[in-house]
Amino acid sequence: MQKKNQKKQRSQQRQINFPISNNVIQLPDYTEKEKIITKQGIRLISTTDNNLFPQKVSKLAKESSTLKSVINSFAEYVSYGSILTENQALESKLTDDLNKYYNWFELSKRVAKDRRTYGYGFIESVRIGGEVFIYHLDASKVRFCEYDGEHPEQVAISKDWNDNRIEPIQRTLYPNYDEEGRTIIPIFEYESGQNDYPLPVWSGAFYDAQVESLIGQYNANQFENGVTLSSILMFDFGDVTDENGEDGLKDKKYKLEQNIKGTSGGRSGKSLIVPKTGDVQPPEYVTYPMNKEGSFMDLQKMVENNIVKACSWFRSLAGLESAGALGNNQQLRNEWELAERLIQNEQDVIMDAVQKAFEGTIYEGDVEFNNQSPMNVVNDLSNITTLLQNKETIGTEAVKELLKMMGMDEQQAKIISDNDSE
Repeated sequence: MQKKNQKKQRSQQRQINFPISNNVIQLPDYTEKEKIITKQGIRLISTTDNNLFPQKVSKLAKESSTLKSVINSFAEYVSYGSILTENQALESKLTDDLNKYYNWFELSKRVAKDRRTYGYGFIESVRIGGEVFIYHLDASKVRFCEYDGEHPEQVAISKDWNDNRIEPIQRTLYPNYDEEGRTIIPIFEYESGQNDYPLPVWSGAFYDAQVESLIGQYNANQFENGVTLSSILMFDFGDVTDENGEDGLKDKKYKLEQNIKGTSGGRSGKSLIVPKTGDVQPPEYVTYPMNKEGSFMDLQKMVENNIVKACSWFRSLAGLESAGALGNNQQLRNEWELAERLIQNEQDVIMDAVQKAFEGTIYEGDVEFNNQSPMNVVNDLSNITTLLQNKETIGTEAVKELLKMMGMDEQQAKIISDNDSE
């Protein structure tokens, strides 16, 4: 009997214990020795997280609205710059014949997006006779092979590293070419302590991006599953004195009461209907104004700023500021000057990789870029200043309408026209 009780107690103790799940993605620890794994007989240098760290980074970059906005805006700016070169063959190649599907502007945008997302990018060069064609290679699909010291360095490419049925394709790394005239050119920048896979530039806000993703998921869940009433309607359902009245009147009324009771639709912003039986009272309608704009708003602002800073970017250029909060002309000029340096550096890094592919061909040549702000924010502010200086002449309402024509909404135009000193 005592043994049975002891077994029962041990069983209860085992039931009390339960695992705690932590789904926060951790940054790879590069202080550890590189981990070599084998996939389809190919020895690879793992990216950590079961060789799926880039896939997790990609998912996170899609779930964080701020990070996605910063990455996309930076890549767009990189692709905007017009090409300046004295080599007409090179200019024609970049704009019209880089490959069958897209030109330099699309290539630079794709590579810049990869480098901002993962910390590195790849292009593939294909030589056919005297011609060279260059393609972007999705960085999340590329893994470095273990170097054996005998054969040229290689990478392995797979459409889905989570599917063991797919056999990866091996490609030779630059400066070597394979029998098909192909080579892969990696586009990396130095990072202190890196081994083979650099961390993304926004790694300092890696956990902030995850927090922003969770805030969005939480608020969406609240909309879907939370109960938020906008009103309650209470009314008298009548008094039934005969319990077993004609045709079971009381039973019918009770059944109808149960059918009516509840919300008048979904869970959010609906009316609760409460029928009463007994005292005769006038109907009562109570409204509940919905003032809640969402949870964790202050936390959202903090992580948003952390992400923008970690990316060395600017809220105004990522579309995160409204027209009324963009600041003065000098601030925007300063931001654009700093941003242009980052954009120019990215264009030069990608073009250097492209020039490696063009070595020994008629397409070798120097290239510069002319980057003009496509937003024309400085010019817009200059026009706004001119309007406000002439407000007394043309009138406040006219200024407001002109501001709306420049793309501002009613509230923004009203704030600026009424507070011209700001």
